[in-house]
Amino acid sequence: MLVLGRNYGQEIIMTVGDETIIVKTIEMTGRQVKLGITASQNVRIDRKEIHDAIMETGFNPEANTVKPTVIRIGERLPGELMRRKPQ
Repeated sequence: MLVLGRNYGQEIIMTVGDETIIVKTIEMTGRQVKLGITASQNVRIDRKEIHDAIMETGFNPEANTVKPTVIRIGERLPGELMRRKPQ
């Protein structure tokens, strides 16, 4: 692991292939640091806990596999009996 110290307003620049990622210290309050990250839209940036959840569940928010949940009045809902068929 590379460990770098930065003061307020200083930047770290990373280059991966053709992509350049710039990380800048925006604010430091006590033990909390706010970072500003500049990268192209091709670079996915997640907090670690979000990344871990994606890896664990296999959920890919970019896949756009969410189906609309439109239920017409009278249609069968999971666990319920159909009361009446839609007209």
